Amino acid sequence: MILPDFEYRKAETVADAIGLYNEFAGNVRYLAGGTDLMPLLKHRLSTPAVVIDLKGILDLSTITAQDGWLTIGANVTLFALKQNQTIRDYFPVFYQSLEATACETLQMRGTIGGNLLQDTRCIEYNKSNDWRVARGFCLKMGGKTCNVVPGARVCLSNYCSDNALALISLSATVKVIGPGGERAMAIEEIFSGKGSKPFALEPGEILTHIRIPMEKSKGAYEKLRVRKSIDYPLVAVAACLKEDNARICVGGIGPAPRVYDLKGLGTDRVVDASRSTYADAKAVSNTTLSPEYRKRMAGVLFRRAVNKALKEEK
Repeated sequence: MILPDFEYRKAETVADAIGLYNEFAGNVRYLAGGTDLMPLLKHRLSTPAVVIDLKGILDLSTITAQDGWLTIGANVTLFALKQNQTIRDYFPVFYQSLEATACETLQMRGTIGGNLLQDTRCIEYNKSNDWRVARGFCLKMGGKTCNVVPGARVCLSNYCSDNALALISLSATVKVIGPGGERAMAIEEIFSGKGSKPFALEPGEILTHIRIPMEKSKGAYEKLRVRKSIDYPLVAVAACLKEDNARICVGGIGPAPRVYDLKGLGTDRVVDASRSTYADAKAVSNTTLSPEYRKRMAGVLFRRAVNKALKEEK
């Protein structure tokens, strides 16, 4: 497939990018690595008048450790993060999520900011425009119904970032800058819970930095997928353990990740918490595996991730 027509602009600063956003009345898309955006454009799932390239903004391509935080620019590639020794030493759950993301060719191109803000996915949505015209547009494309769950009033497409789950388990925060100014928030607060519009960001806002508390932790990342490489998670679990507590994040199954904070890591506590993932998981027939299997595997991966982090694999 070929790209549609659009105007291309390159920003040298975040202020430049926001200025271009205002100049073109918001009919734009920001470009970083492009591994998520380019397929969307080719499939006509996004049709902006202008694409604003952020890769030239040097401030977004740095990693610094200062004042008790590891600060990562949104343009840092997944491959560069995987090579970072601090991440290997302090944040095993994040390192494992990077290892599990796509393949090294895509890791060298894809950015952490783009991975966090990737669009939700569904087998009824991520198709060519010709296919969708023939099938009929779904809620995510401005239609009046969900093609997976007839009569559904909300879009149940899946948010499939590997790295967001790990960063949420690490209690990371993000900084965003937009026409209305700058603000910071916990990563889990960027999600709207709506598959059709998955992020609770204001129009024109740019995710600029991710900050992780510099505290050594135990952790593990578990991912269900059909193929060993490239595939998005069909369900995934990130677990971060500090002392006798755990923060566990489940994703790939519904429009937004779910977070579980455990006080105490006794076997009964972990098993009870893993069972609750079955009821919480919003699984429908929008992937290659059945909803029931994915719901059950959410609990299995939950327990597996905690046990792996405790080095008590079973």
